[in-house]
Amino acid sequence: MRYTPLSLLVLAAGCGALTVAADGQPPRNRLVRVVAISQDRLPRDPNQALFEATMERLNQAASFRPDVACLPELFSAKLPESVPGPTTDRLAAWARKHSAYVIAGLKTQADGCVYNSAVLLDRQGRIAGRFDKIHPTEKELQEGITPGSADPPVFQTDFGLIGIQICFDVNWWDTWKRLKEKGVKMLFFPSAFPAARQLSALALMSQYYVVSSPMRGQSRVYDVSGEVLASSGNYQPWAGFALPIGKRLFEIDYHVDKVRRIQQKYGRKVEVVWFHDDDWFTLASLDPDLTVEDIMQEFGLTPLDGYRLRATKAIDDARAGHGSTALRK
Repeated sequence: MRYTPLSLLVLAAGCGALTVAADGQPPRNRLVRVVAISQDRLPRDPNQALFEATMERLNQAASFRPDVACLPELFSAKLPESVPGPTTDRLAAWARKHSAYVIAGLKTQADGCVYNSAVLLDRQGRIAGRFDKIHPTEKELQEGITPGSADPPVFQTDFGLIGIQICFDVNWWDTWKRLKEKGVKMLFFPSAFPAARQLSALALMSQYYVVSSPMRGQSRVYDVSGEVLASSGNYQPWAGFALPIGKRLFEIDYHVDKVRRIQQKYGRKVEVVWFHDDDWFTLASLDPDLTVEDIMQEFGLTPLDGYRLRATKAIDDARAGHGSTALRK
């Protein structure tokens, strides 16, 4: 696949619109620009003021030229509405203008039920999916919120599969593991609170990016290692980061010399981050036509999950062999 110099420049600059090659196809390897909006220090009221103040923060974040923007749980504090409806219509116009996906938390109504939902709009402003909170709180249940499907859905975007969880869902770790099994590369977390320790642990456990947008506290972007890559604060009420979508986590065993050869060959086309106290490293490709999977195959790398599976099998085989020997004695 050949790229024009302009296409390469646009990708390096991180333009929000989907970068395409000279042949009209998207690059094999993407940098995905995400923004997560916080409503920290905004008054929680049921009128239009909260909605407009949040939209102002979203408009500020447009300067980052995101591929996807995430808003908090129930960000508009309005009554339940159908989808599409007034709120999604307003967000759809923003999505079209900025050629970005939008994930927005709001109360929805469908088939006589009310849900705490996160609606996904695509770059053209079309409804691309809806996630309904799987685990409403006891108070929400008393207020008539219906739980979503116990099997978490995944959503296809032009940069890969994403998952969504909402607030109280953070306490059910098996659901996050299930999303990993389904192939999710990035998870979005509209919430009422930051859940910082939990999200850091879940990002590491699941080894996908987590993008958190809370009503109160800091919005954050978490690495596959659990590290915080970006956060909102006093001077910017949103967090933004360009994520190399194929990043993987590795154990150092059998890999150190291979990584040195990778760095010698690919230089600035790759990003290696060492976690010296954990004997881990992450590998990401920053080249639009070179994936981490390409590098893994070329140099014989085994990601951490695969290494653990291989070691587990070796341990089980050794245990079984030891048991057989003991029985023969």
